[in-house]
Amino acid sequence: MTYLVDIEAFHGPLDLLLFLIEKNELDVYDIPIAFITDQYLQYLETTGEFDLENMGEFLVMATYLLNLKSRLLLPQSNNTTEDIEDAIDPREELVQKLLDYKRYKTAAIELQQRETGLTERIFYREVSSEPGREEELIVDLSSLIRAYRTVMRRLPVAEPEAVIPEGDVSVNDKMDQIMVFLADNDGKTSFKHLFTIVSTRREALALFLALLELIRLQKVRATQNIPWEDIQLEMW
Repeated sequence: MTYLVDIEAFHGPLDLLLFLIEKNELDVYDIPIAFITDQYLQYLETTGEFDLENMGEFLVMATYLLNLKSRLLLPQSNNTTEDIEDAIDPREELVQKLLDYKRYKTAAIELQQRETGLTERIFYREVSSEPGREEELIVDLSSLIRAYRTVMRRLPVAEPEAVIPEGDVSVNDKMDQIMVFLADNDGKTSFKHLFTIVSTRREALALFLALLELIRLQKVRATQNIPWEDIQLEMW
């Protein structure tokens, strides 16, 4: 089942379910399946603007909820205490899906806000009026992503014999590393040259996110003299 269908204000069945749970102030760990199912079906019945292809996604979820509801309504057999302890609550899978979806949705919103900030605040610069100075072109987010993909293609895809380091690669540490690298290179470097300090794709991703954050904070600026030329980075 996919969860990226755009229907009204909801992006798929999980989005609608999460809305209903939050609207009714329900505990996601103790979802009243019968109530939520009735609310879900009522929403589908009263909304007549769904297209048939997209509607199928919601019908699959509605069927899943009805099945879940029926399993909860079935009389419990005389199981032993050990069987009861080992039994899996049929709501557990749905709860996990909703919690995962909410985390992804929150992360998506944060990334969108960062992208908006990058677009609106970072890449704008006034055209220099100094005589004899070559005009610098604005570097937008798509140019940076394109340059990042070029760098990533040069890094090894798999490192089967490498030891995976413990913990996550810190973006904050990479921000400090970028500033030190720039300071050691008279305050400027090229995009490609910067990425010579990493050897894995994992590090490259952290370095790229760190660079975007430094640009957003206006500690580093990115420019190009000619379109498709290597991006130049310098400290502000």
